[in-house]
Amino acid sequence: MARMRTAAAVVAVLAGTALAAPPHATGSAAADPYGQSIDWTGCSGVQGPASMECGTLTVPHDYAEPRHGDLDLAVSRIPATGPGPRLGSLVVNFGGPGIPGIAELAQRTAAGELSRLNRSYDLIGFDPRGTGRSTPVDCGDLSDVTATDPVAQARQVAQACREHSGALLPWVGTPNAARDLDVVRSALGDDRLAYLGFSYGGRLGSVYAHEFPQHTGRVVLDGVPDPTLDDTQTALAQAAAFQHALNDFAADCAARGCPVPGRTAAQVVAGIGATGRGLDAGGLATVSGQLDRAGYLQGVQNALYSKDNWPFLREALSALRDGDGELMMQLAYPGQLGVASGPARGPSWSTPDNYEMSKLAIDCRDTPERHTAAGVHALDARFAAASPVFGSSIEATLLSCSGWPPGDAASRRVAAPTAPEALLVSTTADPATPYPGAAHMAAALGNGSRVLTYRGEGHGAYFAHNPCVVKSVEAYLIDGAMPPTKAVC
Repeated sequence: MARMRTAAAVVAVLAGTALAAPPHATGSAAADPYGQSIDWTGCSGVQGPASMECGTLTVPHDYAEPRHGDLDLAVSRIPATGPGPRLGSLVVNFGGPGIPGIAELAQRTAAGELSRLNRSYDLIGFDPRGTGRSTPVDCGDLSDVTATDPVAQARQVAQACREHSGALLPWVGTPNAARDLDVVRSALGDDRLAYLGFSYGGRLGSVYAHEFPQHTGRVVLDGVPDPTLDDTQTALAQAAAFQHALNDFAADCAARGCPVPGRTAAQVVAGIGATGRGLDAGGLATVSGQLDRAGYLQGVQNALYSKDNWPFLREALSALRDGDGELMMQLAYPGQLGVASGPARGPSWSTPDNYEMSKLAIDCRDTPERHTAAGVHALDARFAAASPVFGSSIEATLLSCSGWPPGDAASRRVAAPTAPEALLVSTTADPATPYPGAAHMAAALGNGSRVLTYRGEGHGAYFAHNPCVVKSVEAYLIDGAMPPTKAVC
């Protein structure tokens, strides 16, 4: 659920990289997508458990009109290890949108982070439509995007995406991805979907419950997006939450002896902001490219997704003080620059070559609002008040869908009163999906879903390895035992 980067940041990352164009769909092999089974084979090019298997399903671009053609949906399975009875399949989505679930699930499972769930469940990963090994969004070589004005640049990116993936773009929204989930459930042979969704995965899971309440099983959503907010409200909430997270980091940094001058949190925050402004005049050359103010702020913001990243941020700030911006570049662009980044532990860090473009396409399809530069400029004071450090850069993301056809608000419709209650996990200092979103999601679902509060830092709670959160999530998914109402970890 990280806000989209500005078109300038996207172009800087992706210039010169082009994916193979997705195959043109012909016919309608997925006219009856529910009649499929998965032919499991080995997973080439993915490092994961030896037992991991991969397969492909065929789904229609448009479920209402299969004649519009088909696309491939890549799926993986890590069989249950036991001992004890197998409970079926647990589908896991790591968010984004745009994160390929197959590679991320392989990494997480190999690291032992889902081992207890894997004893009882076959773990299922999938690359949602438009991402990874599924038919991908491809926007070509963006080195031809030369405009410097944000709106003009965003329009050039949109045009490039239409030229390369025009047949796919209208169909990449979350409601179609939820329909794909139901095809996956059917192909796995499960009557109900057991699901663990992180961040954007919460949006996908809630839309699934809305569309298929009769097929919804045990669902956990961690780092829950707020379905009641439009894109401006979401951006403002994130700006305030990232500023809060920065204040918490600064207080910790000051207590430890921070490389940024200052003895108090407020002084450290001011120093971090001043360092960014100091990069306005040409930036700083690094091995991986030019570190400018936008990249610097992106690196600081990325590090706030997990408290585990705070030591790396201190190290990057220390190196930057000595004129070395390479560590900050790694924090800003961990996957796209091909640099192995030490702190890459949050669900949003696993980024394939088309991550930025698939995220852009899905977000713009899910967003009906389109903004003008003047309309966004009118919000300057509100964003500056929400976050003196990040407000301007987060505000700029509101222009990222310039040039894209308006999407719709279908992904915000999540009412599922007849679906089983879900467990919603929310972190009090989550910068990307602020804490109130879980309560708003529970009310919108209208099915008695419960919120488990984690008093902590970072985006998402399960992978923060808090024993109370882990125990509560696994007790529900394995035993069906909900935590008490208003439970706190």
